[in-house]
Amino acid sequence: MADPIRLRVLTEAGVAVEDQVVSLVAPGEVGYLGVLRNHAPLVTTLQPGTLSWKRAGGERRAVRVGAGLLEVAKNRVTLLTSVVEQPAPKARE
Repeated sequence: MADPIRLRVLTEAGVAVEDQVVSLVAPGEVGYLGVLRNHAPLVTTLQPGTLSWKRAGGERRAVRVGAGLLEVAKNRVTLLTSVVEQPAPKARE
């Protein structure tokens, strides 16, 4: 398998999330954006929403983030935000 993408979510308090992922979806200013390995360099603003990612074993994770900035460069994704919290569990139907 190819090397994973390094994900870091930073807040004023320090590192909130640090993980190795194969893909991620972030709440961009004009809609959600996806990042895969070898994505073109990018810096963009984010709006509050859910940041989700998939690990190499297929496990999916997600956190709620506030507005912030996202940088993609050399298979590293860094997200700067003031708010990171676990999403509310989904209601059962």
